[in-house]
Amino acid sequence: MNPASGKKTVVIALVAVIAVVAAWWGYGEHRKGEQRKAIVALVSDTATRMSSALTATDGGPEAARKLEEHTAAADRNLAELKRMNTAREPAFAEAADDYLLTGREILKRLVNVQRYRQLLSESLPALQAHMRADNRTGAWVQEAVKARERVNKDHRDLTIAAGVLDQLLQSFPASQKKIAPFAGPAVLIDDSVLAAARARALEAVKQAAAEIAKTNQPDAFR
Repeated sequence: MNPASGKKTVVIALVAVIAVVAAWWGYGEHRKGEQRKAIVALVSDTATRMSSALTATDGGPEAARKLEEHTAAADRNLAELKRMNTAREPAFAEAADDYLLTGREILKRLVNVQRYRQLLSESLPALQAHMRADNRTGAWVQEAVKARERVNKDHRDLTIAAGVLDQLLQSFPASQKKIAPFAGPAVLIDDSVLAAARARALEAVKQAAAEIAKTNQPDAFR
């Protein structure tokens, strides 16, 4: 074989290999970029839904329905992340998983707090009305005990839900700190919003406890 021809063949082969490697690297970088965009989209959607839920003050049926929608969407976002092959972005995926999981749990506890507040808003007036209708018969006493138990259960459930929500909201800044380098400031919820949401939940428990305490006074229904 002609030495020059052989060298040419080697050069052509090397160029071909380099081209293949470059194409593969370029494809890998493209896939990596697309995956980053997909993860950011999931995180951004949950962040938007959380911001809406945490700043909502209306407790009516429409607000409850919307909150349920936000929670379901946050759950889907987390499930979608877990279905991804995130081997190319392990650090980003780990931060996103923490953010999406904590966000979903916060939304779930907001649902619970609203649900138990609604139940208590029904059971407490029912107890008060029953106590005012006092006729001291055996049936009245039995119903009074049942009404009191319902109130106590609803208040206990509200207290637990609000307590868990408070803990999650306190831990959320740590999740935001992890995700910020990857997703940017757009997905961050201001600390004042988190603090206000905590205060509203704890105040709901406090107000309920005060109302329940009134029913324990001897002359409350005279």
